[in-house]
Amino acid sequence: MFCAVIKMKTILPILRINQRFFSDLVRNRNPVNAELIGVARKPDGYHLEARRELFHNTLYLEQTNNTVTAKIVNPHRQITVLKVSTQEWSLKKNLYKMNDTAAFTLLARVLAERCQFAGITEVAPSTSIKFGAEYPKHAVFVETFKQSGMSFIET
Repeated sequence: MFCAVIKMKTILPILRINQRFFSDLVRNRNPVNAELIGVARKPDGYHLEARRELFHNTLYLEQTNNTVTAKIVNPHRQITVLKVSTQEWSLKKNLYKMNDTAAFTLLARVLAERCQFAGITEVAPSTSIKFGAEYPKHAVFVETFKQSGMSFIET
């Protein structure tokens, strides 16, 4: 313990002098922390625009004839935070067809696992996710996604 105190006394002046050196030593391992505690600022736009709900992360589900892609987009920065597709080799080799119910289930599990590794705990569903009895694969995706430990922000 005495050795740790001496090291801190020698390191602190260096850290005060060189901020870049400090940022090289210390890394924020949870960049979503500001969003979770409600400190991160959400841009509102102009007051004359129509009011819309502001969320940090939005879940999109894209289904084509051959593949299914799920991605989480930060709408303010217009960047894709996470993307999972049945075109990925690690998923493709475990699937018989790339757009059946098993593919939606596997996609939801993998996306939820990657979200938890990234520190994302809740997302807002986009309009691309259809709720109802007419879309049983989307319902399976949503149910599996929730069972894997994720939650949806109600819109």
